[in-house]
Amino acid sequence: MSFRLQPAVLNPRFLLPLLLILGTGLLMLYSVTSPPGSYSLDEARNSYTISRAFFHRQLMWVFLGLMATLTGSMIPFWVFKDSLSKILYGIGLAVLLAVLILPPMRGDTHRWLLLGPVGVQPSEFFKILMIFMLASFLARRKGDPNRLRVVLGALALVLPPAFLVLKQPDLGTAMTFLWLLIPMLVWKGFDLRRLLIMSAPALSAFIVLYGQTVGSEGFGMPHWAWGAFMVGLLVVTLIYPAMRRLERILWFVVSVSTGLMVPLLWGSLRAYQQKRILVFFDPDLDRLGAGYQIFQSKVAIGSGGMLGRGFLEGTQKGLAFLPARHTDFIFSVLGEEFGFLGTVIVLGVYAFLIMEGIRLAAKVRQPFAALLSVGVSAYLLFHVFVNVAMTMGLAPVTGLPLPGLSFGGSVLMSTCFLVGVQMNISRNWTRY
Repeated sequence: MSFRLQPAVLNPRFLLPLLLILGTGLLMLYSVTSPPGSYSLDEARNSYTISRAFFHRQLMWVFLGLMATLTGSMIPFWVFKDSLSKILYGIGLAVLLAVLILPPMRGDTHRWLLLGPVGVQPSEFFKILMIFMLASFLARRKGDPNRLRVVLGALALVLPPAFLVLKQPDLGTAMTFLWLLIPMLVWKGFDLRRLLIMSAPALSAFIVLYGQTVGSEGFGMPHWAWGAFMVGLLVVTLIYPAMRRLERILWFVVSVSTGLMVPLLWGSLRAYQQKRILVFFDPDLDRLGAGYQIFQSKVAIGSGGMLGRGFLEGTQKGLAFLPARHTDFIFSVLGEEFGFLGTVIVLGVYAFLIMEGIRLAAKVRQPFAALLSVGVSAYLLFHVFVNVAMTMGLAPVTGLPLPGLSFGGSVLMSTCFLVGVQMNISRNWTRY
């Protein structure tokens, strides 16, 4: 099968939602940069006024993002199936490692690479490579997807980049890598009951983590809860017949080990990371410190009411009470100015785009194409869910942007390229 660029045929069922999201993002960025500040782009990052330069920069990123959509729709998706996905994955790991070795660009975080006057975030582009690599790996696996070696092989692909990104530190992106594996495995035919047992280590860690945050002395309620959970898991591992005994024992041991390791990992977290988790469990703990963002975000969303205050009329945004309102908390500005109705419409557009990807996966003939489309929809779902939950105080602040709305070129171009890939699949679903 020869490689040849295909003419761009943009499916309106993907293109129109994407354009609506990008257009809404530009409106919101115009709002948060009004009135225009007198600061440069770099100076504005640490000021109370968001410079109009951010809006102008986003216009450029939207243009480049649309070019990325065209590129994704023209490059035949099947070229990424085997060798190329492995090569790009290896290059991506090398770049993530280089980011950790090189001096940090901003503050003490190792997340960015400087390409001339533009800073890019390699971890955002690695999400594309992760989707391609997992789709290629799972599509090549024949037979029962519940075999342990399939799961371990997939984890071997996910854990190295997740670890490198976690060291940057970027918890949100590391979680994205782990999340992508779950829906792609389920689509491949992975047993949901087995998935519940596999999620036991995460639940074990969460229970112990909660115990760390409440700081109970001695053997308190969180410890009793963790012990009861371990007993219940042991019973399940003994009676669940669809999983081999060795595998059941393995997941039980991993769950116990994870719970015991959480206190050590908690001590290794930076102070601001611990504070974010503490505030997640108790939002009123530090309203003027670590909880300030979430508190002001909820005030902004709540003050919007049903129809909102109106475009450019948001007071939380206008008086600079809401931090990071052009990036992580742009959804809060949307809620304040366009109200509950506006947020529901925007979330409905995201939902339509995500479901369209699932419908596409259900009708394509090639497993690789189906897994690709599922991976793209899972990527969008995770970003939207975590970002919106974060702004409403239902999830800790992880720094995940809202694709297409938040300021930033790396996530915007990655999202646009992946939607372009889905357009490519929708045009060729009967061929491959």
